[in-house]
Amino acid sequence: MSFHILDNHWASMIRSHSMLGLLIAIASVVISPACADEPAPLTYTVERTQAHSGFDGQTCWVHARAGAIPAGVSGNDADTPLVVMTMQKLLLTGSDVFYRLHGTLSSDDGESWTTPKPYDSFARQIVGDDPATLPTGASIAPQLVQPGDETTVCDFAPQWHAASQRLLGIGQTVWYHENRVMHVRPRGIAYAVYDAPKGQWLPWKTVRLPSEPRFQDAGSGSVQRVDLPGGDVLVPFYCKVPTEKQYSTVVCRCRFDGQTLHYVEHGEPLTVPVKRGLYEPSLTQFKGRFYLTMRNDDHAYVSTSDDGLNFDTPRRWTFDDGSDLGSYNTQQHWVTHSDGLFLVYTRRGANNDHVMRHRAPLFMAQVNPETLQVQRESETVLVPQRGARLGNFGVVDVSPDETWVTAAEWMQPSGVSRHGSDNSVFIAKLRWNRPNESLAASTQHSPISPDRGATLDAKLQPYSMPPAGLRDDLGEYRSPLQFADGSVAKTHQDWQRRRSEILEDWQRLLGEWPPLVSDAKLEILDSQRRENFTQHRVRFQWMPDQQTIGYLLVPAGSGPHPAVVTVFYEPETAIGLGKPERDFALQLARRGFVTLSIGTTEASLNKTYSLYYPSIDDATVEPLSMLAYAAANAWHALAGRPEVDQQRIGIVGHSFGGKWAMFAACLFDRFACAAWSDPGIVFDANRPSVNYWEPWYLGYHPRPWRRRGLVTAENPAQGLYPQLISSGRDLHELHALMAPRPFLVSGGSEDPIERWKALNHSVAVNRLLGNEGRVLMTNRPDHSPNPDSNAMIYAFLQHHLAGPSRTP
Repeated sequence: MSFHILDNHWASMIRSHSMLGLLIAIASVVISPACADEPAPLTYTVERTQAHSGFDGQTCWVHARAGAIPAGVSGNDADTPLVVMTMQKLLLTGSDVFYRLHGTLSSDDGESWTTPKPYDSFARQIVGDDPATLPTGASIAPQLVQPGDETTVCDFAPQWHAASQRLLGIGQTVWYHENRVMHVRPRGIAYAVYDAPKGQWLPWKTVRLPSEPRFQDAGSGSVQRVDLPGGDVLVPFYCKVPTEKQYSTVVCRCRFDGQTLHYVEHGEPLTVPVKRGLYEPSLTQFKGRFYLTMRNDDHAYVSTSDDGLNFDTPRRWTFDDGSDLGSYNTQQHWVTHSDGLFLVYTRRGANNDHVMRHRAPLFMAQVNPETLQVQRESETVLVPQRGARLGNFGVVDVSPDETWVTAAEWMQPSGVSRHGSDNSVFIAKLRWNRPNESLAASTQHSPISPDRGATLDAKLQPYSMPPAGLRDDLGEYRSPLQFADGSVAKTHQDWQRRRSEILEDWQRLLGEWPPLVSDAKLEILDSQRRENFTQHRVRFQWMPDQQTIGYLLVPAGSGPHPAVVTVFYEPETAIGLGKPERDFALQLARRGFVTLSIGTTEASLNKTYSLYYPSIDDATVEPLSMLAYAAANAWHALAGRPEVDQQRIGIVGHSFGGKWAMFAACLFDRFACAAWSDPGIVFDANRPSVNYWEPWYLGYHPRPWRRRGLVTAENPAQGLYPQLISSGRDLHELHALMAPRPFLVSGGSEDPIERWKALNHSVAVNRLLGNEGRVLMTNRPDHSPNPDSNAMIYAFLQHHLAGPSRTP
């Protein structure tokens, strides 16, 4: 193990150069030895630059932390990441007296930065005389504030949230009385979402934790969080009863829908009986395990966990020779690469006794994830000391090839400038010799593997748990367990009778299907080899008097394979020849599924979209129900293939396809499971895309058709839809027909997190049958699917159709 500093004379260099973006030093570090039969060791170089410098003697910049918006997403159409760094001014004559957040941007890999500008959304809020209009965060302990008290957010850390495609920053509230920190005060987990197109942070909010005294003083300042597939966020925080002294560290799981962090659950608290306990925690995930580092007044502590919520007994950080790390009363943070785990910290014993609490220089070293020790020989200086402390720093993954550590020189106590500090904001750029696979695009496919079942289950199952505020909330929906005569199903046998009643009722309302084409055969028209599968263009009978053309994708191997029907406006999109992130058939074929992609090509071109039986001018079945009928015939066509396991056939679709997939799976019980991407799973007259009233869905009527759009007095709905609404029917009754078969709602703008009120009814039905975890929902703010939301769909289908613990 070795490392080599190419230029140790950084101090002389900084004195001879003053421009922003200055290259201070470059280091090349090798962190593990190479063997002939092993891959090349993970190495990195360090480039130190400045984003800002200059000191006015009265205030200084602190809490310089950055988040990176990837290239090519909404708000950053450039081919390089947009880095948003936040920091705030500190009043030197006070103690932790912070003012509103400011921001500075870089779109050229940190070569240049915009002038810091204030964000009005973080201006201090003041307690007025009206108790009904308290500032944000005061409601957790309103008895602790009085008129004139002020609050804002501090210790803020932005981080890209891939599932929502948003930059989400998390910090904590701080309260002042006469511009001094209140020692007994409410403290909350504060967060805000960055509006990239407008270059502004939206108004900040606080997480609603359980109503317990210890959560009245609960902050998440200066921490690192872990974002999980599907959008959940593990937020470490520290808490205590406001009048007490000792903190405990806790990790909570929150669900982020792009707007709100919804509390779901929290783990067991950790503390040590030493002064102020354990606080300012930072969390990371490395090779499937979670690692937590925590501040204590006398020592730094570390702990690990399998689930990210419940951690083992904290232990002091030590070097690999057993000696104490020497870090105390300040933060440590993680740098995490898929091939190595690192700790960034400050410590004693570096000729730094003149630095307050030894909070400079800023070190980084590799961690042995088994022994939880810092490897002394790997230690290197990221930011050298110039008298000012550097302990309040941040880490940002800018790209798979580059990680930055950002730190501002904290100019307290008075006089530290005599050692050369001038409130510079430093960027230490770590450039890896190979990509960080943990940040690689989630569109990369992986084959079906039987030993993945437990891992997939752990990833998926939390999404069967609603946020705490929606748990067991049944809304105003009528229970599907209630029979038409008012009695309630209480046994398995009761439910079978009730299920038959629901199905017969909806079949009557929707119109009776013609006989299924149970002997449907796929006629292969042409074939081509693609990647690890064969693509067949096929034709089969999906209506009594009509055939359709679709695509059958068959992976290599004799099978029998699991299979999925994909549905959309036309079949080409699902096989990768249309809009991105809708290529369900292609991605699933890559993962070892047989897929059959179908669509209403001709009807979509004519803008009639659906299927009409026996004719478009005299339909006797609601068009959306006929789509379900066609999908049932597609199931029969797939089930007849020798390479398909007919017990393992699912269905998936997005938007129009989501409605199609939902009705098909609910009305035809041979589909083993289903995934519905933002179809609008219940009626909603306020959403123009939840448009079940349209004549091609559930509002069929003879032409000429109503004008497309929301239902109004001038443009009313016709046909079945207004009858369903007036009788109090809703689609949660159909969802219940899925039980005990599992389904996933991949919710977007049309299916926000509040849809749990409807889904809880399906949860109740499954509980009656003795099942848990059969109803799942993920959430994103946008209608369009993205790599993260799709990855959860694929994981769901793998688990329930291909995994060892697939649902019976």
